[in-house]
Amino acid sequence: MKNNLLKLKTALIRNRRSVFFYLTPLFSFILVEILQYGDQSLCLHPFTFGTFWINLLFYFAVYMIVRAVTGRPRLTMVLLHTIFLLIGICNHFSIDIRNSPILPWDLYAAGTAFSVLSNQTFKIPLEMIICIILSVVWLVFAMRTQVPKLSIRKRLSSMGISAIFLTVFTLFSMFGPNIFYTSTWKQVTASRQNGYIFNFCMDIGILFVDEPEGYSAEAADRILSSMEQPEAQPEDTPNIVVIMNETFSDMSMFGDLEKEFGLTEDVMPFVHSLEDAENCITGQLVVPAFGGGTCNSEYEALTGNSYAFFKGGSYPMLQYVQGQRESLASILKEQGYSATAMHPYYGTGWGRNRSYPRLGFDKFITLDDFPEDIQLMRRYISDRDDYDMLKKEYEAAENPFFMFNVTMQNHCGYDTVYDNFEESVSFTYDYAYPLAKQYLSLIKESDSAIEELIEYFRQSEEPTIVVFFGDHQAYIEDSFYTELFQDSNKSEAEIELDKHTVPYFIWANYEIDEEKYSDLPERISANYLGALTLDVAGLNLSQYQQYVYGLMDEWPVISSSGCVDSNGYLYSLDDPKVTEALADYKIVQYENVFGESKKTTQTQD
Repeated sequence: MKNNLLKLKTALIRNRRSVFFYLTPLFSFILVEILQYGDQSLCLHPFTFGTFWINLLFYFAVYMIVRAVTGRPRLTMVLLHTIFLLIGICNHFSIDIRNSPILPWDLYAAGTAFSVLSNQTFKIPLEMIICIILSVVWLVFAMRTQVPKLSIRKRLSSMGISAIFLTVFTLFSMFGPNIFYTSTWKQVTASRQNGYIFNFCMDIGILFVDEPEGYSAEAADRILSSMEQPEAQPEDTPNIVVIMNETFSDMSMFGDLEKEFGLTEDVMPFVHSLEDAENCITGQLVVPAFGGGTCNSEYEALTGNSYAFFKGGSYPMLQYVQGQRESLASILKEQGYSATAMHPYYGTGWGRNRSYPRLGFDKFITLDDFPEDIQLMRRYISDRDDYDMLKKEYEAAENPFFMFNVTMQNHCGYDTVYDNFEESVSFTYDYAYPLAKQYLSLIKESDSAIEELIEYFRQSEEPTIVVFFGDHQAYIEDSFYTELFQDSNKSEAEIELDKHTVPYFIWANYEIDEEKYSDLPERISANYLGALTLDVAGLNLSQYQQYVYGLMDEWPVISSSGCVDSNGYLYSLDDPKVTEALADYKIVQYENVFGESKKTTQTQD
């Protein structure tokens, strides 16, 4: 036994350079996993025997194939370990900021992500500092390791072995979803259990939306053909302004702000006052996003498509709007409207510059169209300045006017104190919740700005409808939400639905049939908002929007966060009752999104 150990020691010393190379993939693997656990690194989920070796296969394969191509083991170690370390760091911040690892479909939104992250202030945690220090030490040793270039024979051998490893890894990735734990909605859990790289690759296999059971273009047409034919072209065409206000939410729906935080001031008194206003519909809107993912909420509102039928973490606006598609804009254009979109930030965000024309918008106003010397609120154009531009467009329009306006004022982050913004909201222990303090102060500004805009349209002689809603809840301190929910007797499922709920209102400066909407559910999902707007305006709905709107009575909320029926009962999306009830919706939506025959609006006159 002693002789065997001595021989092993001698062999390791003789081949220490090769041993160091083969330990580097293992080291990279461990660091990536530590970083994705963050401050929970001491509680790393024990990998199964299978997932451990499957992940390691990938790391070894990549190291060996790069070594075979370059012929330089030292360069391979330095280059690849640096890349994997950067991937681990980016993935850590992705989980920390939006509670999701980096997913394959996030690559569609890389430009938007960099734009958003450039405005964030990052806190580097201790475990990340340790990982960086260990990596630097490791790479210094790698640089000092004198490893000769590989011969052609060894390079070919390395290439062959890496090909075998990658083939095995690919096969596991293809069939892994049937064997290992996967979840499109709990990606953090899945990523930690399977290992980040393996889970990422398994997600590639579910990147594309599968055809729903029973789907065919004929089946979709048969379902929609049951819709009544719309009336003739309406004579009255009110102007329509839809405002998706960045991160506008009502914290008071979660709990008692006065009791928990001593906040006696209502930060949105005007929006709350509309609950008793004439010619106004108010309620709660369930959106697919939380803390980010703005484009998914606007996609639902514009198209009537439900995000519940897509993969969690995907971005339909980026991924699936590849040709002319039906939207609120295209439906209104069919009825004589001009269609303008506005977003006072970069037009490339979420691919809007590509998607908006395909959804029927004639014009897209971006940051570049605002005055260069405009005064910002924090880093962004304020709601007031945004609405001033809206007014100019409204006054210059000749046709019935439609605008879809995505504001920017309240965008995260909230962790920097600004000279150009006074935080006017204060509450007990607000020093412990600086993000919430700044956020609530911004909401107060938004409430005041929308009040001024409504007053402007109140004075207008042209009939006009203003639709206002938030895109998602705010990314602020988790402890703030915990405090609000601490006295709640709601279930986890109900709280999850609340976290995806924001206020909305539809206001008109002329008399609308309020009695018709007196029985409207208090809470609806965003996929109904476009159809509801058309109905309030007395305009024609496309066959698809008619079908979607008809579901609202029975299923007022359809969301991956939960589905609510007409009796107020909450179901999970995969409940058999929900699956059966929404089977036809899945079919017509799939045709609406991917079917060649549905590339243009089919509004009937």
